[in-house]
Amino acid sequence: MIANMTLFMVVVFAAAIWWGWEWPYIAKLMPVYVAALPGLVLALAQLFRDASHWEVRQAGVGGSMDMDDTHRGVADKRVELRRTLVFFAWFIGGALGIWLLGIIYSLPLLVFLYALIDGKEKLSTSVIMGVCAYALIWGLFEYVLEMRWPPGLLIGY
Repeated sequence: MIANMTLFMVVVFAAAIWWGWEWPYIAKLMPVYVAALPGLVLALAQLFRDASHWEVRQAGVGGSMDMDDTHRGVADKRVELRRTLVFFAWFIGGALGIWLLGIIYSLPLLVFLYALIDGKEKLSTSVIMGVCAYALIWGLFEYVLEMRWPPGLLIGY
């Protein structure tokens, strides 16, 4: 049985490619080349998996594939509350950082701190992740696409 959602996504991505194909290169770069073409490839791969019953063959005869092997039951309410509060603390901290410092500085700092504190990564790994985030944000958006992010309240550039 082919999933209706998979067919819907194939149609959406194909339609996006069809309508955006005649646009100028710079206009179709992100929506067509970065989103719609890879999305269509992935949706077609999922369509093949749905049509060929790939998961059933991988799981063996009569079984289904367990996609979440690590989840065993319900977490304690205190653990759930702590995880929820930690998530929203990171979210609000990131939003405040963007407001105060701007995206260019806040997102790499957020990546660094999250990897170091919540991800429990080594300092060197966290620094590399933060530097890579800065290089991506500055290199792709500021340098290649010449997109200027609004400055933060405290730091203008």
